[in-house]
Amino acid sequence: MADTSDLHHWHNSTTSVTDCILGLKKNIDDDELPGLGHLIDDWFDPHVPVDEEQFVQRFLRVFKQSDKDFTYEKIIGDYDDEVQGIFNDFVDGKINAQEAAQKYRPYETVKLPKRRGDLRKGGLESLVPTDLSEPISLLAALPSSIPSRVRSFFAKLIPGSKRPKRALYVPSFIDLEFQNWGRTVSNTPAITCVPNTARDVCDIVKYAKKHRMGVRVSGFRHSWSPVFGRSHNKKDENNGDILISSLGLVDASILPNFTSLPGDILEPGAKDLNSIIVVDNKYVNGPKLAGGKKYVRVGTSTTNEQLRRWCIDTGKVTLPMNIVEVEITMGGANATICHGAGINNPTMSDLVRIIEYVNANGKLCKIDMSTPGILRAAAGCFGLIGVVTHLVLEFDPMTCALMEPRKFPVIEAIPPPPDMPDSAIPGPLRPKHPFTPERKAQIQQDFETRALTTDYAEWFWFPYSSEVWVNSWHKTSDLSGAVNYPSDAKTILQVFGTIAANIAQQATALLKATEFIPEVQTKVLTWLAMKNLGDIGEHGKKIKTWVPDALHFQRGVQNVRVRDLEVEFALQPKVSTTSSNTSSGIGTTSIANGNGNGNGSVLPNGHANGHLNGTIPSVTGKEITTTTTPSVKGKEAESIDFATVQRAWWDAIITCYQCISTCPQRMPLEMRIMSSSQVTLAPQRGHSLGTCSIEILTLHEVADIWHPYAQTVLDKWSSLKDAQGQLIPVRPHWAKEWYGYKMHGRRWEEVLKGETSQRGGFKGEIEEWRRLMRQLGGRDGWTVDDARFRFGNEVLNSMFWQEGGDVVAVDVDGVGKKKEKEKEKEMKKKSGLVKRMWKSCFE
Repeated sequence: MADTSDLHHWHNSTTSVTDCILGLKKNIDDDELPGLGHLIDDWFDPHVPVDEEQFVQRFLRVFKQSDKDFTYEKIIGDYDDEVQGIFNDFVDGKINAQEAAQKYRPYETVKLPKRRGDLRKGGLESLVPTDLSEPISLLAALPSSIPSRVRSFFAKLIPGSKRPKRALYVPSFIDLEFQNWGRTVSNTPAITCVPNTARDVCDIVKYAKKHRMGVRVSGFRHSWSPVFGRSHNKKDENNGDILISSLGLVDASILPNFTSLPGDILEPGAKDLNSIIVVDNKYVNGPKLAGGKKYVRVGTSTTNEQLRRWCIDTGKVTLPMNIVEVEITMGGANATICHGAGINNPTMSDLVRIIEYVNANGKLCKIDMSTPGILRAAAGCFGLIGVVTHLVLEFDPMTCALMEPRKFPVIEAIPPPPDMPDSAIPGPLRPKHPFTPERKAQIQQDFETRALTTDYAEWFWFPYSSEVWVNSWHKTSDLSGAVNYPSDAKTILQVFGTIAANIAQQATALLKATEFIPEVQTKVLTWLAMKNLGDIGEHGKKIKTWVPDALHFQRGVQNVRVRDLEVEFALQPKVSTTSSNTSSGIGTTSIANGNGNGNGSVLPNGHANGHLNGTIPSVTGKEITTTTTPSVKGKEAESIDFATVQRAWWDAIITCYQCISTCPQRMPLEMRIMSSSQVTLAPQRGHSLGTCSIEILTLHEVADIWHPYAQTVLDKWSSLKDAQGQLIPVRPHWAKEWYGYKMHGRRWEEVLKGETSQRGGFKGEIEEWRRLMRQLGGRDGWTVDDARFRFGNEVLNSMFWQEGGDVVAVDVDGVGKKKEKEKEKEMKKKSGLVKRMWKSCFE
């Protein structure tokens, strides 16, 4: 019989994060962790001032001074003496954060990390001659190196260059193992190339065509789903394909990553593929823009950090939304239809006005606003039509954000749904005294007001915290008095804080102090995370900063490797405004039944692709139009029922507490309210009232116990029902985890391919996309077979190009079963876990 002694622990536990940290002191050996006990005392003593800088400095100093734990040396030891010197001087108190920021300069090509393990097989020694500075001794040009016409041209212009032969080739690596950032995908391309120009990309694709090779692209490698290169047979050394890395392999592969730290990242790395320029309406074949809006052409290897600086310092424009991380490329954000927050904001791909891509024949082509249906289909198609080299997006004039970061009790940030009794709320989160109906109504109104009236709103709950961090703001066109946020000093502290979090995960002395108890380990990480997030207070002064800064308020996120499952579902109407045809919030596109032109499908409720005021292009696709940002105001806002959103949020929290004995979730639960989308394959498409985007994350260190937990939360979210008792369809963020999960007992990827949008799939959208791409291929001189062979992989081909049939099964965890069992055994030994705990979680 199963031991159920832990069965109700989650419900009755009253141990808060604060109590847990204070209780940790008794286990701390001052010889092993010198000063940590005093830091805990000082942090919780209201009479002892400890600011963020002092906390980070003192916490890191504990591990630097330890004679028994060498995690600090291990983590910073991978970097050159200059970086180590700055880091050590800060930790020792010789310089402050501002001085550290002034001293720091990012890696140049000649400054490679001492550790090259993450570059895997082949290593830097396989780099063929390039026009970059040689960091190490390189081999002569390999037979498989790819000639570059651009470099050859410049070599002829400058015959006196020191190494003219080096100018003839695109930088290439042989048999270099690829791993994505989330460590869910691995493969070994035959060649990995690092091009600088669109012409380099043309040369690479022509080389691939000549040698019958496939081509896929990666940037910061942030996707968890199988959107990268093909798999390969284990008996083969490689998959016979080419991987184009839009970034240098140091930035793409090595952690910690310092992209976000102060310094001139465009020197010496400026190139065609990360160029940023303003273009006119003739270039996009579209209307003139008014009110300070601009068309901006960006290279797809442009990072969010480069774009952020350009917008503030040069362009004086901004995107209305973006993802938080600066460590992502514009190409990667567009390919997988990434988004930000704000009820009036669609996805980033909705802002695309031109796509410049290299087709299967190595020819540079352009999709502009004269074919809006094709543009919407190509803006977010996972690189399946070719290698995208540049995008033109529509930018808003520069505005400021009035940031209001707050910490609220969990029960007040997003209230439980009305039908949830207080007894169902985990003990540590219940109010000390039951709320009056008036108080509950006020909390509900505050939540809905923030969700519907701010320009940006998101909610973060770190596991077992008694508070939710709420990040919301309004925009203003008044630019006076704006400050950079975070400041250089705070940026340093944020990045150093991520290193502190990694040390906390790995330090044996600290794990020993936690007695290897998952709950304690998780609460330590929550403590470190929450103390790093600001709170201006109820009557505090708002932080006025540039919108690009507000969008990227947290730097260094790249340095904490995580797993991530995210779904999108439609906001629901209240009962009084509900109709049987639109209760799920997703309309049926005309193309789903095999008719319609796909250039602006009309939903039954009169909305265009889910936009309240979308513009329908003509049947011929020749109408020049610009998409308009939907808005939810007045009666439409009043008609939204947030009970489903609240239930999804609290289902995740309760599941987290149910599994407190193992703590598979060790990073936050996050939620954003956003708009719909007109992009053909966007999961937000058809959400006429807007979208709830909700996700759970954990540390990569506990990946072995993550999947069954994430599946349980997904089962909860996919069981949500509308006012008529019908299941509300949920669809995944394409870049996050979805492959390998189940939806109502079926493989999720099969549901996504084979079911309509009302049942959580993309059947009609995929048929529409495939038809439009055939039109594009006919116009630009390539066939579906060309694109499928050159740019697809097993999963994407079977999902999008192949009509009918099953989606191919591949390994998405990057490890074989033997490795998986070994890792699971090691994790159980380390954390003292047993299988019965998993069973007891859900009985």
